Amino acid sequence: MAGQQRGIQTVELAGEILKLVCASKKSFSLSEIAAMLNLASGSAYKYLVSLQRTGLLKRNESTLEFEAGSLSLRLGLSKINRDGIVVQSRQALAQIAEKYEVNVFSSLWSNINGPTVVFYREFSSFFNLGFRLGENLALSTATGRLFAAYHAENLAQAILLKPYADAQQFSDARFLHDLNRIRQQGYSVLIDTPDICSYAVPVFNHDNQMVLAMTVFAETQSVDADKISMILEDLTAIAGVLKGM
Repeated sequence: MAGQQRGIQTVELAGEILKLVCASKKSFSLSEIAAMLNLASGSAYKYLVSLQRTGLLKRNESTLEFEAGSLSLRLGLSKINRDGIVVQSRQALAQIAEKYEVNVFSSLWSNINGPTVVFYREFSSFFNLGFRLGENLALSTATGRLFAAYHAENLAQAILLKPYADAQQFSDARFLHDLNRIRQQGYSVLIDTPDICSYAVPVFNHDNQMVLAMTVFAETQSVDADKISMILEDLTAIAGVLKGM
């Protein structure tokens, strides 16, 4: 049986180090990693050197702490790029960006970092905010509110137990009212400033669980009510197609 198969203990221990480092928002020092995994500092150091050489970890030259390396990032992106819903949403959102001349992105939920951008398309560089792949979004954003609205019961306590900056919002009556409104209308909207507006639509799986957020944002003056209505209609139609995958 698979559970009785022998493996390579050193590889499994290296995996435990990777899980520890990659599952945290903060980087760790050698002594911290050794203590948390009950390893001698000398043994932990040898593992960390090898993980650095492979690119699975990297060491911050200033703090000397360890964090996920370039190979870990590539592995994560490889997994994401094989997800059918992510791939199909990426293609559809690219068309939305061109059709309506807006910026678009899709996000997945991370219990460590919250909403995390897995695809981004900027229209003709007209509105660069330094946005990038892997960006972590606050719960106060249109996308963050969308995830909070559809995962509130399951995620509220999980978020409160994590060192997540926006956790306190779940105790705010106005924030909870906004989540109810999002569930009623089926999308999230936020006017961040007089110049920026954002609209986010959920994608559900066959079990009616939200698995992805598709978000459009643009200069407020470039999108009138009719254009917004068409964008939301297209995003909702895309979400319906993705649910059937």
